[in-house]
Amino acid sequence: MTVVGYTYQAENLCPTCTVKTMRANGIKVQRGKGHEEAIRRAAENLNIDFDDERSYDSDAFPKPVTEQQCTTELTEAPGEGRSAISDERCTGDKCGKWLVLGEKSPSEAKLARYVRDSYELPLGLARQVAGQLREWGLSHPEFIDEDNAREAAAMFPHDFTTVHLRGNPQTIVMLPTPQYDDDPCFYCQQPWEKHEFTCDTCGIDIPATAVHRHQAQVKGQRKLPAVAP
Repeated sequence: MTVVGYTYQAENLCPTCTVKTMRANGIKVQRGKGHEEAIRRAAENLNIDFDDERSYDSDAFPKPVTEQQCTTELTEAPGEGRSAISDERCTGDKCGKWLVLGEKSPSEAKLARYVRDSYELPLGLARQVAGQLREWGLSHPEFIDEDNAREAAAMFPHDFTTVHLRGNPQTIVMLPTPQYDDDPCFYCQQPWEKHEFTCDTCGIDIPATAVHRHQAQVKGQRKLPAVAP
């Protein structure tokens, strides 16, 4: 079983933060060695049986955390999808590194670019999708699948786009209207009827099937004053 971190003083820490905290607490940890070897040697120096976790308390000395022990509940994720991911963050000061992945989540801007490139979304929509994925706890590309991205895209107003083959030889074309009943949107996999669109005039979001009009004065048209009854 691969050791990916340590439980120490009520924290689950990555190896780097574990060693840093041990040294801050006055425990000598050998430099230039792998974390497992160095921490095991430190335990020997303190007469701690590192292989018998029941023989000591994690408040006094780190206990190993294996890859199989890492789990993070996705309490904000919608529907009946994945409820947990097989990893967890280091809780050390300002660290946040994923123990199994061994790295931090990308910034929101980088995650948005990943979503844009991976799922071929417009950048504006990709930013909204990335923000929603982070709220669900899916802040790293390794935790995201296409269903997650399409479900998040369906939550935000966006242009309807459907993809079809046209011509001879056939080429892929993107069309702004459905070509048949239940023709799904390429971005969110939802039909036209389930979309909302943002009105360019008033800025509000309008369901695709709703009637929405504005009275517009054209050039040269005289605006008549209101007449009292």
